[in-house]
Amino acid sequence: MISLSVDDRLAAARAITDIMKHIDPEGTHEEEKDPVRALEKVMTMHPDIVWLDIEMAGMNGLELAAKIKKQSPFTNIVFVSGHPEYAMDGFSLHVSGFLVKPVTEAKILNEIVNLRRPVLYNSNALIRVQCFGSFEVFDRSDKPLHFSRSMSKEAFAYLINKRGSGVSVAELCAVLWEDRFADAGIKAQCRSMLRSLKIDLKAVGAENVLIKEWNAWSINTAEVNCDYYNFIQGDSQAVNSFHGEFMSQYSWAEMTIGTIVKNGADYLEIPDDWGNNDEGQ
Repeated sequence: MISLSVDDRLAAARAITDIMKHIDPEGTHEEEKDPVRALEKVMTMHPDIVWLDIEMAGMNGLELAAKIKKQSPFTNIVFVSGHPEYAMDGFSLHVSGFLVKPVTEAKILNEIVNLRRPVLYNSNALIRVQCFGSFEVFDRSDKPLHFSRSMSKEAFAYLINKRGSGVSVAELCAVLWEDRFADAGIKAQCRSMLRSLKIDLKAVGAENVLIKEWNAWSINTAEVNCDYYNFIQGDSQAVNSFHGEFMSQYSWAEMTIGTIVKNGADYLEIPDDWGNNDEGQ
């Protein structure tokens, strides 16, 4: 995780940095007291979280937050203030949270668990993959990955869904061209599309995510920071980010939701009548 604490009282900013280092010792955590230099750091660091004081000289936290959202839109902003009356002004900017001083580790952890954009801890991953809600892929600077073909993105989604299991070209054809027979022409299109996907990943230094074996393609899950994978491992942030939708733009993904619920039965609050259709009763 990458975090930046901003407070014109350097000791206050450093206190949050120290807590973050204790929570996430393998991450990158810095502090800054000058709002202008803080914005410069945001543009180079692209932090997962900025802990931001509101009352600061020169540029207050509300002004700085608006600039951060433009420069690094995927960064979570959590206001930190001794004045809870500022909360409404803060949330009007659609930030991720509001923390009332004094700051404690328990408060910090509570904010991390409930971020608008959950932070997953596989800091060595080559890409970040969002499966809950719509399917999206981000590079290491958290910019959306460009897919040269829309079908390449769907193929990658299906491979992510398989969680490292090998997928044959014939199986991919059946998913992507479900209304057509997988003849030699369709299989040739599929292989061309997979080569295009490899090039798209290579452009962001993530070509090793995709594994090609004899007659099968798969994902190197160790190189992927994925909410779905973290959910299965019981990660609390991933659990909180699941709201019943999985790769919502792909109809075939609906089959996986039952597996997600089953795997999460021990830590999801699932209504007794989940999945029942009461229509006509």
